[in-house]
Amino acid sequence: MRTTFSFWKDKIVYSDKRKKGIKSILVSFVTIIISLSIALLITCIIYKDFSLFSKIFSTFFTHPFATAPDINATISSIAIFAVAAIAFLIAMKCGLFNIGISGQMLFGGTVATIVAQHMVGVPNGLSQILIILISIISAASISTLIGFLKSSLNVNEVVSSIMLNWIIYFIATLMLARLCQVGSDGLETVALNTLSPKHNLVLEVSISGTYVSWLPLIIIAIIVISFTIVLLNFTTFGKKIINTGMSQTAAKYAGYSTKFNQVTAMLISGAIAGILGAMVYLGKADNMPVTVAAKTIPQEGFTGISVGLIAMSNSWAILPISLLFGMIDSSKVSLQTLYGVDPAVADTIFGIVVYGAAIISIFYFLVPYKWYLRIFKGKAYANNYAQYVDNINQDLDDATSIIHYLHHQNLDQNYLNSINKDSLKLRMKKFNINFSNKMNYENVRSYKQKIYASFPNLKAIRKKELMVLVEKEKNHQLKGAK
Repeated sequence: MRTTFSFWKDKIVYSDKRKKGIKSILVSFVTIIISLSIALLITCIIYKDFSLFSKIFSTFFTHPFATAPDINATISSIAIFAVAAIAFLIAMKCGLFNIGISGQMLFGGTVATIVAQHMVGVPNGLSQILIILISIISAASISTLIGFLKSSLNVNEVVSSIMLNWIIYFIATLMLARLCQVGSDGLETVALNTLSPKHNLVLEVSISGTYVSWLPLIIIAIIVISFTIVLLNFTTFGKKIINTGMSQTAAKYAGYSTKFNQVTAMLISGAIAGILGAMVYLGKADNMPVTVAAKTIPQEGFTGISVGLIAMSNSWAILPISLLFGMIDSSKVSLQTLYGVDPAVADTIFGIVVYGAAIISIFYFLVPYKWYLRIFKGKAYANNYAQYVDNINQDLDDATSIIHYLHHQNLDQNYLNSINKDSLKLRMKKFNINFSNKMNYENVRSYKQKIYASFPNLKAIRKKELMVLVEKEKNHQLKGAK
């Protein structure tokens, strides 16, 4: 039992997929820190005050959690950015760039707000669920159209998304102005929490007598992220989405309906954008703009795209990246109050950090250790190191082949007939293992030690992987013996 547990624990920690995910998270953090440092240096140069570097940097990490309102705004932003990134990620996994998240969330929020203002007699709790479902259906209808145009007519999803963003923006503002109660200033709809019954239509809960939105929003975000992780990693349909995104040709040869996968991926992406719309307009804010004078499309969708790109489409990395973005975003207003930094400069700082998403792939493929070898040890040494790594990997492959042979020696005669015994003998000779030996529980440890003896400079993580493989094969034989 303990061996099985150790195997699964090590599989999670040491698998190539997990190491790639960890690298994505580290690269994402490094990209943000570098981009933020560049932005702060530019700010210091503009104001000719280099003390601002440390002041602004500390503000980003202290102000967001200084007071209760700051905490509410910060956590709400984190949840919103995370859900926006998930909406982008679902489509990106299928090879589609859904740049229309802002328009989809706006349409979902618009329909939900109209229904909310006319909703009567629905109990608290059920009303919020109904409004979220309405927002999901409305937004998904737009994204499904985009997916259909892409799959059936080969209309570029970026072009159709951008055009629909503006079409939806003007239609939404017209619908809100005609079908909703508008405030006295004529700029926004009447706040939903002012309607009767109070707080029956918005995503807020009462904590110590104060209504806050951060708790329901972060719960929704966690549910959406968990759903995405399960969908993409543990379901057949999720694998079909990923495979379609990697290569449509290969997916067709595998028997997948690529058109269906594309439309469905966009539908799910739009549905999550609908959740985002409910979170923004019924959670963080409780009203919507009804004027087109500013001609500004909601920025949450575009920020979500940036978070998704910086997280390198890794579901696990989205929440920590959203944490950093939420902290930076919620601190922008305080920069002007504390240090007299112009709001435009604060937006520029945030923009430079977002721009880092465009060059993140450069950091992912950088290998500083190889640079060190080339600069300080010489090109020949670096090449020898690369050859050393190749030899290590070859030895690991040889060791794996031996372990599989030792396992199947007693269980699978067809396998024994299919292998190249001469090649296997040479591999086993490398590890001082007799080809005629039988696999048993007494000598498996000695075999393992012989294999390790050939890797004096092998990293511990590699040894761990090999040990896990040995234990796994031993478990298989135990089951076969029963």
